[in-house]
Amino acid sequence: MAEVTERVRGWENGWAGDPGELVYGLDLSRFADGDGDGFGDFAGAIERLDYVASLGVTWIWLLPFYASARRDNGYDVDDHLAIDARFGDLDGFREFLARAHELGMRVLIDAVLHHTSDRHVWFEAARDDPDGAVGQFFVWSDDDRIERGDKPVFPGEEDGVWTYDERARRYYHHQFYAFQPDLNPSNPDVFEEMVRVLSFWLDVGVDGFRIDAALLIVERKGRPGTEVEDAGFFDELRARLREVRHDVALLAEADEPPELMASLVDGGRFEAVIDFTLNNALVLALSRGEAGPILDSLRRLDATIPPMARLNFLHNADELNLQQLTEEERREAFEHFAPEPSMMLYGRGIRRGWAPMVHPTERVRLSLSLLHALPGVPMLLAGQELGVGDDLSVDGRDAARITMQWDDSTWGGFTTAQSSPLTLPAQCDGPYGVGAVNVRHQEADAGSTLALVRRIARIRRETNAVAGGWTAVDVGCPAVLALRRDGLITLHNLSGERVEVRLDGEFEWALAEGWDGRALAPYGFAWLHA
Repeated sequence: MAEVTERVRGWENGWAGDPGELVYGLDLSRFADGDGDGFGDFAGAIERLDYVASLGVTWIWLLPFYASARRDNGYDVDDHLAIDARFGDLDGFREFLARAHELGMRVLIDAVLHHTSDRHVWFEAARDDPDGAVGQFFVWSDDDRIERGDKPVFPGEEDGVWTYDERARRYYHHQFYAFQPDLNPSNPDVFEEMVRVLSFWLDVGVDGFRIDAALLIVERKGRPGTEVEDAGFFDELRARLREVRHDVALLAEADEPPELMASLVDGGRFEAVIDFTLNNALVLALSRGEAGPILDSLRRLDATIPPMARLNFLHNADELNLQQLTEEERREAFEHFAPEPSMMLYGRGIRRGWAPMVHPTERVRLSLSLLHALPGVPMLLAGQELGVGDDLSVDGRDAARITMQWDDSTWGGFTTAQSSPLTLPAQCDGPYGVGAVNVRHQEADAGSTLALVRRIARIRRETNAVAGGWTAVDVGCPAVLALRRDGLITLHNLSGERVEVRLDGEFEWALAEGWDGRALAPYGFAWLHA
C-alpha cells in the first residue's frame, strides 16, 4: 500500500508528468466479463483493478464504452451521454472510478468528438432537416465533389468521403467510415455540445480525456468554412473544462509529425500527445537492428515537444500505422515484420500483434524495457505486459484485439459464458494462446515477461533520473541504444548479434538481461546506476 499512497500524494496537480507515470489502455469489452454474457464490463474490470495497480499504473485509459453498435470498436457513438448496457450502468462506472482512485490510479476516457454514428439522435434529426439547427451539426453538400487532399482514413474500405443520404437528399462528409458522419467544428452549437458532453463525464468523476483524432477534429471537412484554428479551439475547450475541474487532464491522439503536434502542447492546451513519430522510429530501428532511427527521432522531438508531454507506445489498439516513415523505410519494416500481404493494412500499417511480430521472446522483452527507458511516459495496452498474440484469420484491425488471458481455462478466464465471440480462435490453441500465455502462469514465474514489466516499472518509479534530459553515450556499436539520464544509463542491443560495448566507469546493476559487463547478448539490455 505504500506505493499506492505515494501515487495518490501527487494528485493535487493532475497530470504530473512524473518519472513514475504509466498509462494502461483498457478495452472493457475484452478485459473481464463479470456477468457471464461473453462481453467485458465494469463489474469484471473492478475485480481486476488490483492486478492493474500491481503493474505500477498511474493512469487508466478506457476505450469507448458509450452506447454503440460497435461497428468500429465503439468509436461509432450512438449517444455520448449513455453507457452501452452491456458494460453496466452509471452506478457501475462510478464504482469502477472509486476503486481505481482508491488504488492510486486516475482514469482517462476516450472523447470521440470528430464524428458520431449514423444512429445518433443528432444525425437522425439532421437527416430530416439538414438546414435546421441540428442539421448544421454536420457537413452537407449537393454534390460529392472531392477537394484535393480530402481522402478517407481507411483506404480500401471506404472509396470516398461523401455518402448520399436518401432522407436528406444530400451528401454528408465522413473522413472515417460512412456510418460515422463528421461533426462541423466551426458551428458554435457543436462546440457547446462538446463542452456539455465532457462536463457531464467530469461530473461523474473521470479525471481526463484522450481526445481521439485531435487535429482531424479541427481540419477542413471538404467544403469552405468547416475548419477552425486549432489553438483557439483547444484553448477555449480547456478553459471551459477547467471551470468544471481545475486539474482535468487532456491527452491528444493524432498521427502527425511533431512539428504539427507541438501546437497542441504549447501553452498547456494538452498535457501530452501520443507519440507516433517515436513509435515509427522504434519499428524501423528494430527492423534494421540499429539505434540510429531512434536517436534521430528523439532529437527531432526534443526540438518541439517536452519529453514528459509525450506518450510512448509499442502497439496501439488499432493497426500499427507506419505512415510517418518514408516509402522506402516502410518497405524495410514490412519486409522484416510483415512479409505476407495478409499482415498489412491500408498500405501503411501492420495488423499483427506486437509479440508475434517482433519475436523471439528476447526481442519482445527488450522492447518492453526500451518502452520504459525512452524519454517520455510509457503506455501499455492490456495484455502487452504478458506478450499476447494475434489471429490473422480474423479480418482487419480485429486481428490484434485479444480478450485478456487470465488463466489457462476455457476462454482464458475472460468469461464464464458458454461462448465468447470476442475471443480470437488462435487464443484457444495457438502458440500465444491461453495455455501458453496467461497471468496466472506468469505470476508464478519470477522470470516471466509480466515479472519483468513490474520490475522495470518499480525501477523507473524509484529513479528520478528518467525525468531529466538524455544524452546519447557512444559505446562503439551502432546496434546499441545507450542513453545517460543523470545517474542512470540504459543499454539496449537492437540486433540479433552479440556485441561488445565500450563503457567506462563503475556501475551498479539495477537490471540486466544478456549483459556481462563487457558485451550484450542478442537483444540484451541493462539498466545501470552510475
